[in-house]
Amino acid sequence: MALLPMISDEEAGPEAQVVFKHSIKMFGRVANALRVAAHSPKLAQSIYGFAMAALRQEITEALDVRTKTLVILKTSMLNGCKY
Repeated sequence: MALLPMISDEEAGPEAQVVFKHSIKMFGRVANALRVAAHSPKLAQSIYGFAMAALRQEITEALDVRTKTLVILKTSMLNGCKY
């Protein structure tokens, strides 16, 4: 059971709504981790910035987005994450 509930689009404050909007634009959705982090908009901004740096090929230039996504999925599976 989660200790903090996820923030819905309607519940998000103005700062969180900006992060949500950019997340939807970049990734097509808002990740659950970002919705939980939206309790603290500064934290949500940091997590979004990390996701951008970690996933965008033009920033890292090391691996393509598909490979990075597969690494994330495999790591989640190994750690028993249902996400």
